[in-house]
Amino acid sequence: MKKVMSAAAVAAGALLVSASSAGAQVFTPSYQSPVPMNDLGIYLSDGPGDSAFEGIYREGPLGLRVGYVDALDGLISVGGELRVPLTAPIPVAFTAAAQGLLGDDQAIGLQAGVSVGQRFVTPGVALTPYLHPRVAAIQGYGGDEFETELLAELGLDAEFSSNLILRLSLGLSDESPDVGVGLSWRR
Repeated sequence: MKKVMSAAAVAAGALLVSASSAGAQVFTPSYQSPVPMNDLGIYLSDGPGDSAFEGIYREGPLGLRVGYVDALDGLISVGGELRVPLTAPIPVAFTAAAQGLLGDDQAIGLQAGVSVGQRFVTPGVALTPYLHPRVAAIQGYGGDEFETELLAELGLDAEFSSNLILRLSLGLSDESPDVGVGLSWRR
């Protein structure tokens, strides 16, 4: 419990401190609650660029994402992710991801953090609100060095008895996309 509280305090403190702004936004919303699931979904967000559309496949602790980003002349987004549940009185998971934007211009980013939330089950629906702060290293659009950013999002997973999951994401930092929504099918 003490380790979880310390990690949460560090994450909250990190959100209050401004980070250097990397010249490019690489990451789409993570949609990573602390509750792992096997699912396949489609997602729409407002960034990077004007909008992003992607598919995410998750199996156990690993995930793969591929999509299109409406930035510059259009970019392909490719990424992988890891989510490892930690022992705690509330659901907490260590997360890590790599995501790249490929096209005429390219960017790559690495990130690691924790997802903290709680699952509430009622007849017909289970709700999991969560906070997902993380630190990212970005090498963007022609840059030759990685720069760091602090990213954070509030998320909500609404799991319906039909195996459908509605996922919502609200970015909390300047470097995060503002809004994301997705629909996933739990397998």
